[in-house]
Amino acid sequence: MRTRITAALAAVSRRTLGRRGGPAATPQAGSSPAELEARAARALVETDDAVKTSDQELGFAEARFGAHAVAPFSAALNSARAELAEAFTLRQQLDDQMPRPERVQRKILAEISRRCGAANRALDEQSPAFDRLQDLEARATETLAEVDHYVTQQSTRLDTSEQILAKVAARYTPDAVSTVASNPGQAGERLEFARASLTEAARALSSDETGQAAVFLLAAESAADQAESLLNGIEHMEAGLTQAASALPAALREIDVEVAEAPVPTAGRPDERAGRVSRARAVASAVRDQMQSREPFDALTALRELGEADAALDRALASRRTERDRQDRARAVLDQVMLVARSAITAAEDFITTRRGGVGATARTRLAEAHRHFRQSISLEQDEPGAAVSEAHAAGALAREARALAADDVAQFGNGQQARAVTTRCDRGSGGSFGVAILGGILIDPQVGDGSGGAGRAGFRLGGSGTPGSFGGIGTRRRHGIGGTG
Repeated sequence: MRTRITAALAAVSRRTLGRRGGPAATPQAGSSPAELEARAARALVETDDAVKTSDQELGFAEARFGAHAVAPFSAALNSARAELAEAFTLRQQLDDQMPRPERVQRKILAEISRRCGAANRALDEQSPAFDRLQDLEARATETLAEVDHYVTQQSTRLDTSEQILAKVAARYTPDAVSTVASNPGQAGERLEFARASLTEAARALSSDETGQAAVFLLAAESAADQAESLLNGIEHMEAGLTQAASALPAALREIDVEVAEAPVPTAGRPDERAGRVSRARAVASAVRDQMQSREPFDALTALRELGEADAALDRALASRRTERDRQDRARAVLDQVMLVARSAITAAEDFITTRRGGVGATARTRLAEAHRHFRQSISLEQDEPGAAVSEAHAAGALAREARALAADDVAQFGNGQQARAVTTRCDRGSGGSFGVAILGGILIDPQVGDGSGGAGRAGFRLGGSGTPGSFGGIGTRRRHGIGGTG
C-alpha cells in the first residue's frame, strides 16, 4: 500500500508552488435562479473549506511562533468567519421560508456570493505574509522532525482509541456510537498518508528540493491533524454519553415534578395537555426501564427525549405558572438541554470537518445555524433561561440534521463517480489513503463541486492534481501543489 500511495504522491511540480486558484464565480445578471443557487452553494463550500484549512494552519503557526506573531492572521480569519457566518444565515433563510419573488431570491443569492468573496479576500490578502512567517522551505528539515513526531504521537493513540470505542460500544447501543465507529480506521488511513508524505519530503530534502519537501510537509501535517480530530471525536462521544448517563436521574426527577403538577383531565374530555402528560410518563417509564435493565442504551437520545417531553409539558402548563416559576423551571433543565445540543454539535462538527471533501453546502449550513442558535442560548442563559432552552433545542435539532445530511453526502461521494475517478487516477489501487485525503479535504482536487445535487459536493476529473490546502482564501489556498504538472 505504501508504494502505491507514494506513487500517487510522487509527481510534484516546483512551479505549482506559485500557482493560484481562481476565485468563486461572480453571479451574473443573465443567470437563472438555479445557476445562481449552484454558484452560491459552491462559494459556501469552498469558502468554508478555506476557513477550516486556514484555522488549522494558523493553529500550527501559533504553536511555533506564538500568538503575537500570528495576530494579523487571526484578525483576518475572524473577519472571514464573520462574513461566512452571515452567508450561511442567508442560505438558511432561503431554505426555511416560503418561496420568494425571483428578484428577492436573486438578491439574497448575490449577497451570499458577495459575503463569501469578502471572506476569501480577507484571507488571500494575508497569505503572502503567512508564507513569509512560515518560511517552510528554509525550515523544512526542522519541520520534518516536528511533523514526524506529531504523526508518531497520533499513531500511538490508535490502540487506546480503539479500546475506548470498544468500552463505549459495550455500554451503549450501536446507534449511540455510530458517528465515531469508523474513526479509528479513518485515522489510520490518514496517518498512512501522512507517513507516505513524510517519506517523500525526506527524499526531496536529500535532493535539495526544499520546495517539494515543503509541499509534502503541508500534506503530512494536515493528515496528522485530521487523524487527531478523528481520535478526539471518540473521546468527545464517550464524554457526551457519560455526562448524559449521569444527568438522567435529575432529568427523570424534573419530569416527575412536571407530571405531578399537571391537572387531572375532566372525565371523557381528553385534551392536548393530557396527551402531553401521557407522553411524558411513557418516555420517563421507557428510560427507567432502559437504565434498570443493564442492557446497552443510548443515553444521549434518552436525555434528549426526556428534554423534549419536558419542554412540551412546560408549554402545556405555562398558563398556570407565574413568569418567575417558568424561568425557574427553565433553569432547572437548561444544563441538560445544552449538554444534548453541545454533544450533537460536536459530533456533526467532527464528522464534517474530517470529511469535508465530500460534504455539501446544505449540511454545512445546518451546522453553522446550529452554532448560531447555541451561541444565542449561551447569551440568554442568565437573563432569559426559557428562551435559552428553546435556542438549545433548536441548536441540537439542526446539528443532528447536519450530521445526517453530511453522512448522505459522504455515502454518495464514496459510491459515486467521484470516488471511482480518484481510484482510477491514483494508479489503479493507490486510491485508498490518497482518496481519503481528498475526502478529508487534505488534498484539493482542481475540479470541485458545482453546487448541484449535493449542493456543492466535491467532484473530480481524471488527470487532475491533488493540492494540499494552505492558509488563504479560494484565490490562494491551493498555491502549493501535489500531483500533475500544474
